[in-house]
Amino acid sequence: MHREYDLSAVNVLVVEDSDFMRSLMADILDALSVGTVVTATNGEEAKGHIEASGDGTGVVFDIVFSDWAMEPVSGIELLNWVREHPNPDVQFIPFIMVSAYSTLEWVIDARDDGVTEFLTKPVSVKTIVARLTSVIEKPRAFVKAAGYFGPDRRRRDIPFDGQDRRKR
Repeated sequence: MHREYDLSAVNVLVVEDSDFMRSLMADILDALSVGTVVTATNGEEAKGHIEASGDGTGVVFDIVFSDWAMEPVSGIELLNWVREHPNPDVQFIPFIMVSAYSTLEWVIDARDDGVTEFLTKPVSVKTIVARLTSVIEKPRAFVKAAGYFGPDRRRRDIPFDGQDRRKR
């Protein structure tokens, strides 16, 4: 069953260095009636938009879609900056990494850096809706551990068959 959501109050930041892809993603989000869509051409520009949200002069973002491979600040560098930010409102923003490179190694690297979702190019209405729906319907708890801060990386519920040895 597919649910419909009112996205009119959702604010999204799209970070993409390709004019065509940035425009396409913004147009798709607009067609989905997302409240506010702000675009940036690279991670450095995105940082400015995010900082403005923290000081009250800009839009407070609910979700970031970011391309991986950009200069001068890549999507992965932007993700690390977000997860290490001193403002919890920034640290916990759902971050959807977008990339044409979808090898297992790239997906694992993104996951291990704290990405919420991974979206492979070329994007479509269907794939963007799927990632938005996942963020809305299946929010993941954040984990802080040595060398990691981000959404819980475990996605599967694997039943444990052995003896429970935890102290009660």
